[in-house]
Amino acid sequence: MIKRILIPTDGYGLEDHVIKFVARAFPFAYFYVVSVINTYERGVQLTNILYDEMKESAKKAIEDSKKLLEGEGIHNVNFRILEGQPSKEIVEYAKENDVDIIAMRVYSRKSTASAHRLGSTVANVLKRSQIPVLTLAEDCNKREIKKVLLLTDGTAKSKRAENYAILFASSFGASIEALYIKSNDESSNKLDHVVWKASHWNIEVKRSIERMEDKDALLKHFNSNDVVVMGVGKKTLYGRRIGDMARFVATHSPIPVIFVNSLKKRWSQRIQAK
Repeated sequence: MIKRILIPTDGYGLEDHVIKFVARAFPFAYFYVVSVINTYERGVQLTNILYDEMKESAKKAIEDSKKLLEGEGIHNVNFRILEGQPSKEIVEYAKENDVDIIAMRVYSRKSTASAHRLGSTVANVLKRSQIPVLTLAEDCNKREIKKVLLLTDGTAKSKRAENYAILFASSFGASIEALYIKSNDESSNKLDHVVWKASHWNIEVKRSIERMEDKDALLKHFNSNDVVVMGVGKKTLYGRRIGDMARFVATHSPIPVIFVNSLKKRWSQRIQAK
């Protein structure tokens, strides 16, 4: 399922933990590494000297990523330096190369005063991308994916994430913990459909329920799983918005989080075919 992976890098070495994780978790994938020279916001103020400095930084970012991947035994890699608005270039490059996932780092709650800081590029990629985005806030030594934590609130965007989680778990022979995040005291049966769909793929599903505001209780579920899958990108009149729950999960999760915005048609067809 994960055959092509895109890793954006900015040259600061902050995404090393992301590179290491995807190299170990998906060793047979083909990797694309890009560094984007941000010419969008600078406009006419981008002097030749500044441009040359940014280009050298991008080259160094690519070279450092290459060494890191080679150290992990990964040699099937395509490297590119792009120019423009970072999030736009990343999403378009991912689409053009038909990648299966975009892997990015976010700011850990341990390294920033803001507990929900994603970074503007990550936030904008999450809003734009129909391709799932994997984020990781800190070092993660997990190599095998045997337990998938699905976060769902029963909304339409969660339905797409549910389908993805089932296919993802099936490809790794993993089990699923379906965690329903409720906003009030209702007794929900919204996990029934997840269990029913997963049964067609012979996937074991554990049901769990937590209140949306009980963040400490939510975090306890992360440590017993290997990867999180959740929907993202609520539609508004002004486009898509990244909710507080998604920001919290991305910056506080000790394991990788795969955000699913809009599934590719072939994934939906595979679920429906069952």
